[in-house]
Amino acid sequence: MFVIEIAKVKIQINNRYPYLKKLCEDYIIDSTTYDFSVSVSEDEIENEKKQTNEHFTDGYFEGICVYRKICKEILKYDCFLMHACTIKIDDYAYLFLAKSGTGKTTHCRLLKEYLQDRVSYINGDKPIIRIIDGIPYAFGTPWNGKERYGSNTSAKIKALIFIKRDENNSITPLSKDELLDKVIHQILIPTTTEEVTKTFDLLNITLDKTKQYLLKCNMDISAAICSYNAITK
Repeated sequence: MFVIEIAKVKIQINNRYPYLKKLCEDYIIDSTTYDFSVSVSEDEIENEKKQTNEHFTDGYFEGICVYRKICKEILKYDCFLMHACTIKIDDYAYLFLAKSGTGKTTHCRLLKEYLQDRVSYINGDKPIIRIIDGIPYAFGTPWNGKERYGSNTSAKIKALIFIKRDENNSITPLSKDELLDKVIHQILIPTTTEEVTKTFDLLNITLDKTKQYLLKCNMDISAAICSYNAITK
């Protein structure tokens, strides 16, 4: 049992396996109080294992179940999960979204190569977005993808960029409605009507307060230069 803090929310985790505590070590805080508590049963872990052909430890599957429950409960604190590779350039967060295998992680690595220390990773896979005083922020979490790109940090979101693979590099602004059609597949959709409504309310605020782009790009450093010149204006 331990307490972590994600997106300024304190969460007690009643873990069964040491893997989960090791995964969360950068987020563990010394606290006897918390906003909510999460645990999963052996049956839930077994059911999760049946959903995949991958062979991982029980602790790994416990982590998946725990994060899903966290994302459901943390919605009460104006937070929601978005599937995106999220980096910070200077003082702002930029979320790169795409269908799996398109190359969003590769593109962020190219930006890191191009801008060096001006770029840091917030979360390479599943950041938490929290609305604070009407402003969307991206927060790191322990669940940051197989590459483990991420850190316990946060930043105000400046732009969301949807990536499509192309031989030539180009970037164009998207309207809120155009991106909404794409981003809906990159968020965790809850099960109840109330939770769905809350999630879309938070998503709408995020899109209202940020810029959105469609980036068509190859996997060359020139793609990083193309996106950087547009999204940081």
